[in-house]
Amino acid sequence: MKFTRVNSIKKYCVAACCAMLMIQSSCDSFLDVRPVGELPSDKLLEKPEGFESALYGAYASLRADNLYGKTLSHEMIEVLAQYFECPSNEYVDQVKVYNYKHTLLETATNNVWKNMYTNISNVNNILESLAKKDAGSMRYYNLYKGEALGLRAFMHFELLRLFTEDIKLNAAASGIPYVKTFSQQSTPFSTAAVVYDAIITDLKDAEALLAEDQNYFTYPKANPAEPFIKDRDIHFNLYAVQAILARVYLTKGDLDNAAIYAKKVIDSQKFELLDKTEIAEAKIRGILFPKEAIFGLYSDLYYTTVYERFYQETTRFSYNLRKDIRNIYSLEEKGHDYRWEGYIKMPTMSGGNYRFVKLVDPFQVNDNAFQRPANAITGINMIRLPEMYYIMAEALLSKNPTEAQTYFDAVLKSRGLEGLSERDPALQLTQERIDAERYKEFIGEGQTFFNMKRRNLDIMSTINIKIPASNAIYVWPIPDAEKEFNN
Repeated sequence: MKFTRVNSIKKYCVAACCAMLMIQSSCDSFLDVRPVGELPSDKLLEKPEGFESALYGAYASLRADNLYGKTLSHEMIEVLAQYFECPSNEYVDQVKVYNYKHTLLETATNNVWKNMYTNISNVNNILESLAKKDAGSMRYYNLYKGEALGLRAFMHFELLRLFTEDIKLNAAASGIPYVKTFSQQSTPFSTAAVVYDAIITDLKDAEALLAEDQNYFTYPKANPAEPFIKDRDIHFNLYAVQAILARVYLTKGDLDNAAIYAKKVIDSQKFELLDKTEIAEAKIRGILFPKEAIFGLYSDLYYTTVYERFYQETTRFSYNLRKDIRNIYSLEEKGHDYRWEGYIKMPTMSGGNYRFVKLVDPFQVNDNAFQRPANAITGINMIRLPEMYYIMAEALLSKNPTEAQTYFDAVLKSRGLEGLSERDPALQLTQERIDAERYKEFIGEGQTFFNMKRRNLDIMSTINIKIPASNAIYVWPIPDAEKEFNN
């Protein structure tokens, strides 16, 4: 059968999505989406419960292995950023040299394209069904529509920054299809510039629709009784929309708007940087970071994946950290970087390897005796507060370096380091220092490769060979079958 991005769209696609084992926590803070059988999507999307089930289905699809359950969170995308090694593993060996033509990599990148567009189509079905309803017919109509628009924009942005050239280097860069309909018909490719405009339009529409999150999203967290408005950090909420707008504008090269939206998130007072002692404690591992998580994906399966990948140590499966990882964290270290204790586990035997444990929940490992933090959500961090501080630092660097340094120093001090302005002699903030801190902070979260691409950085491999920046490194190939389908 010919592969196309709409091959998997069937009459019951939303019903099938909702039939997945969905979100249920020990404190009943997530909806339990139950199987709905062979219910056609036009019948499913009649009542609030159906729309909520469909949205949860979209989130469940994002946490699949070939999206953020593995490929785009801690696996392929982090090997591309040269964090990890895996001896005698052909897949990792080919990823490390950016051999996208290799069968294993081609399969992985094709699956990202196919599954992301399938999920976009499911979200479009939600939006088309909502359009047939009166906005006053459901209490959370605006939330349903806002989340769906935000998700659609987010998924297209992820595809754009994987499969296209950097628009800052090529203003005429070819783009991707921006799909707004639930249809078997192909959507033509648009230029990157047009796709950026569509992403920003959807996000701004979502921002207006999600205004009520100012009331539902509280800090400290105080979950209401109504299931759908509990744990808004696992929904594409108002602040997720604003944070992604900051990320989109930064990637596009619009520093002024990037700063506007990053500041909105910081000034909302819904989030707070962790304290250095909280960073050092194992309690942050394997969960959406308390205080800092703006948006994440709930997953009770993620633990098994990352435990086998990082905690255990086998020859052909487990990932080892690059050998100079300690030097990276100690670079310009004034004070003590508590991320070292929080993210890395010392070797248990002489000659052993450091283990990357930031993603591994010690409550499930039973590695030490402690209680899981209240309201903790196991899963995948997608957007966290420190990124907004880095965006502010970068956006203000040339026009207001003192204010830029204030934002940057806030993250340093929360991690246990002295601020640049407090050192003797004081150090000046540079773009290179921002890049270095991002590399330390976001290990295992799938963001570093994108930052490297956005900055067009040469990459230092795990064996300290410089890999020059190029489209061959930073642009994933569009699947051949997609080009055929769009012909």
